[in-house]
Amino acid sequence: MLKQFMAAAAFATLAFGTAHAGSITGGVWTPSGCGANPGTPPEMDGHNQASYTKSAKEFQAWQDKAKAYEQCTSDEAKTDQSAVIDGANKTIQTINDGSKAFVDQANAAMEKLKGAAKKSSN
Repeated sequence: MLKQFMAAAAFATLAFGTAHAGSITGGVWTPSGCGANPGTPPEMDGHNQASYTKSAKEFQAWQDKAKAYEQCTSDEAKTDQSAVIDGANKTIQTINDGSKAFVDQANAAMEKLKGAAKKSSN
C-alpha cells in the first residue's frame, strides 16, 4: 500500500508540480526543453574519398547535436528525479508524522483513562 501511495505521489509530482522538466506520455518520459531528438547517427558512406569526407562531416554535425541533447536530457531527468524524490519523501514524512502524533495522543489518552479508573476505584 505504501509503495502504491509513493508511486502515486511521485506521479502527481511529475504531472502537476512546477519543478518538472520533462513529460510522461504513454509511460515514456521525454525531455521538454531540449529541442528535437537528433535521432540515429548518419551512416558511413565509404565508397570514395568525397563520400567518406561528407559522411564524416555529417556525423560530426550529428554528434554535436547529440551531445547537447544528451546533456540537456540528463539535466532534465535529474530535475524531475529530484522533484519526485523530494515530493515522495515529504508525503511519506507527513504520513509518518501524523501516525506518530496519533499514537502518542492515543497512548497519553490511555494513560489518562487508566489514571482516572484507578482514582474512581479507590
